[in-house]
Amino acid sequence: MYIESKLEEIDEALFSVDPSEVRDPNILQEKIAGPTYSWLKAKTKIQFTKGLFIVDTYFENDRDLTDIFSISGEYIQISYLGKGDSHLMCAKESKPVGIGCVNCCYNRNTITTIKMPANSPTHYQALFLSKEYYLQLLKDEAWVANNSFYKNIMEGEFLEWGTCKYPIDYNLYHIFNEVTRGDWKRDFKKYYLDLRLKEIFLSLHLCQEELERATFKGINDENLEKIKTAHAYLIEHFKNPPTIKELARIVLLNELQLKRDFKKMYGKTIRSFIIELRMEKAKSLLGKHTVSEMAEILGYRSVPHFINTFKKCYGYTPKQGLNQ
Repeated sequence: MYIESKLEEIDEALFSVDPSEVRDPNILQEKIAGPTYSWLKAKTKIQFTKGLFIVDTYFENDRDLTDIFSISGEYIQISYLGKGDSHLMCAKESKPVGIGCVNCCYNRNTITTIKMPANSPTHYQALFLSKEYYLQLLKDEAWVANNSFYKNIMEGEFLEWGTCKYPIDYNLYHIFNEVTRGDWKRDFKKYYLDLRLKEIFLSLHLCQEELERATFKGINDENLEKIKTAHAYLIEHFKNPPTIKELARIVLLNELQLKRDFKKMYGKTIRSFIIELRMEKAKSLLGKHTVSEMAEILGYRSVPHFINTFKKCYGYTPKQGLNQ
């Protein structure tokens, strides 16, 4: 499995790695400053070991930018676009990558052209596993017996990019960030990373089951896609969330349908979902910031309102939480 990212406009490789040749059993890590141009800033972090490659990249470009992404050998890809308006280019069409969805594929020997328009900052995260690494990782997991993606890989049936995609949820979003950030101690890094990778694949399996159940909730396919987009959008923007009216415009669905189908799909209102996301984040901020700083980070204009919401959720105030 050989992986290269080459920026067409400047004819430079951002990175070029062959994880199959790595002999070090530990996870290797590099921060790549990227090429220096007045119109382009690129910041990339890569981690790799034999059969595994992880990339986390930010682009800020004042001109259109093209990334030629080449992968040789069989591979499993799990990728997430958190920010940007990227499109995949092929002979017949231009496909939007789609913010807020995790895309999965199983393929081999591919060259993908990704267009990133000017003045639209891009942030993407991606995991690439060799077939051997993937099968070894999940060989003892009981749930894979009922997982269609795993079955395709076992049987060698390729799945192109975009065939399997799932809306990001807060748990998956959090794990993805942990994996791509890679801040754990070197001695335990490989062990801990494999545990988190298993968690990602299990979360995707549960997402698949949830989507299958959605067909029994009376939500048609077109609306389901819009509800999933709304859900993913809120996860990225919960600190400064849109109004229901603004969200309805973003996903092209009327407000009543949006509220009704969102609750059908996720068992909670949009408002309660935003509060849940904020409180999950608030708990992770305890001890790192003052209460007023936490309120500001989470988009609360009133500190007392934030404290009351936190207490309703957890049964204690943020200050009391520091002593628990």
